Amino acid sequence: MKNEILVIGGTGNIGMPLVDLLKDSDQDYRVVVRSDGSEAKMASKGVPTVRAELGDWPSVETALWNVDTAFLLSSPSPVMSDLHKGLIDRAISANVRKIVRLSAEPARHSKGLPMYEQHSEVDDYLTASGLDYVILRPRYFMQNIPQMHAVFMKEKQMFAQYPGNTRIPMMDTRDIAKAVLAGLTSDTYNGKIHYLTGPEAISFHDVAEAFSKPLGKDIQYVNLSYEDQKAGLESYGTPDMIVETVMTLFKRWAEGGDQPATSDYENITGAKATGIDQFAAETAQHM
Repeated sequence: MKNEILVIGGTGNIGMPLVDLLKDSDQDYRVVVRSDGSEAKMASKGVPTVRAELGDWPSVETALWNVDTAFLLSSPSPVMSDLHKGLIDRAISANVRKIVRLSAEPARHSKGLPMYEQHSEVDDYLTASGLDYVILRPRYFMQNIPQMHAVFMKEKQMFAQYPGNTRIPMMDTRDIAKAVLAGLTSDTYNGKIHYLTGPEAISFHDVAEAFSKPLGKDIQYVNLSYEDQKAGLESYGTPDMIVETVMTLFKRWAEGGDQPATSDYENITGAKATGIDQFAAETAQHM
């Protein structure tokens, strides 16, 4: 009987904790890997893998053999919508029953946001495909904070970020992985788009206060201007599509006010989402 889970996107901030959860479960699963290095890393953890890559369709067709449910996540790309629609088509041909897709909010208000326009397009394609589906749309990741600002917090006791005082319901990616696992292992949440957030909307001032405690420093948040934030992203070689999307979204948040939290995560997992104080306390130990 077909009962296997295929994980596409198992090596990032969401995929890695998802794989850890699957390892601790009784589920049959495989993780798609694209390189010798990724394959070796997964093998060292006892994780079953299959070599495939979106766009290399013969390898994908092989990977989909005997799969019941697939998790679909990939990095931002100008061709993401084509790759994801191609996967959906081949899942149909392989008699895959269900896809759990990691989308992103604000896909429902995506006009003028190239990355989110793609998410909206693929979500519509999946809902019309005839497959069972679960679509998850989280907002801003808490993990963005240490990835972007850890060095400044430790060495300068500050970090700088646009868009000012706007409150955003930031979410721990480990919680997103828990919601994904629920979608993969239960049909209760099928046929819906779920909007995932942290427990409350918080500002970057709240982030600074939360990290001040475990770091033992008075961390200050400095509000960058739109122009300085954009120039900073460009100086790091960030692709134009991502710069355009991120800056347009930040500007909307800055001008539109606080973004509300939802109860979708708690409804799916039965647990309370991680708050910024808990996240900061755990993360500061590794900064």
